[in-house]
Amino acid sequence: MTAIKRKKVTMKDIAERLNLSINAVSLALNDKVGVSEETRKIVLKTADEMGYFDENPSFIAKNHFRNICLLIEERNFRDTHFYTKVILGIENEAKKNNYDILVNFMNQDDFQVPSSVETRKVSGILVVGTIKDEHLEKLLKYDIPTVLVDHASFTISTDAVLTQNMPGSYMATQYLIRKGHTQIGFFGEIDFSLSFKERWLGFNEAMRNAGLNVDPIFNVNPGYCVIGQVEQYVLSKNYKEVANIISKLDKLPTAWVCSNDSAAITLYNAFSILGIKVPDDISVVGFDDIDICNIVTPHLTTIRINKELMGVKAVKRLLWRMENPKEPCDHIRMEVKLIERESVREVRN
Repeated sequence: MTAIKRKKVTMKDIAERLNLSINAVSLALNDKVGVSEETRKIVLKTADEMGYFDENPSFIAKNHFRNICLLIEERNFRDTHFYTKVILGIENEAKKNNYDILVNFMNQDDFQVPSSVETRKVSGILVVGTIKDEHLEKLLKYDIPTVLVDHASFTISTDAVLTQNMPGSYMATQYLIRKGHTQIGFFGEIDFSLSFKERWLGFNEAMRNAGLNVDPIFNVNPGYCVIGQVEQYVLSKNYKEVANIISKLDKLPTAWVCSNDSAAITLYNAFSILGIKVPDDISVVGFDDIDICNIVTPHLTTIRINKELMGVKAVKRLLWRMENPKEPCDHIRMEVKLIERESVREVRN
């Protein structure tokens, strides 16, 4: 049986479907002036639906699709405190530059390259949060400009927008030391993300420089620190399990530096179970400055990140990368600031 040959889709077909002139369709497809942005988007969408790009892949190669693939784990997407603010910045900056954001959820255990990337119908990729190196390598094979947000690989070179994690944590620890604290611990799962590991390192450096609790490996007294697998309890709000972990420590510090504000607020609730008061018994400093810091009692002292600006900078870097594909990759670090509230008390010998 002879296969029926499909009729080739032409600009004329698209023009007739949309009741436009062939010239208008041509201007839209070739990203030329003379048609509105709204018309251009409609032409591209219709051409895609009709299969025009399947027969004319050169249009895709020239990045005529003003789409950006945003790749993020679903749990991070639902984080209303941090990543939603980052995504808001991304969406606003993308819209300002006439780009649409296509959100795709990724599964670290069963990673799938988004179809929009496979068909090269996006001009760039933003990966928000952690991504495994092997998954990142799969994405980069498509040779589409890619920027990581709040994450960077140790082995694969890409553009990234990050936070001044080490200086911020150093700043928080130094603040506690100035308040007279010498028995200071760190609370947070340091292997959960690059940001948490860097904050742990900043804490260590501040303690080492102050000559406090020096340990030959960690530089600090590990007995004051909870750095193992606790993020699952932070995310699930399992305060009883965290209280159980704290109750088993040989001795409590007078202050804790936390991997982020969610970890700090988890401590608040665990302390409540144990009858420990903040800051009377233990001082706490967070990191990120999420909205709830001003709601909890006492209000949480923390390190502020401009989360929306992080998203804006990510889009700006991606747009720059689209125009400068051969330039060296760069890591942009967001400035941080100590926000002093009520969760730290001064202690003096």
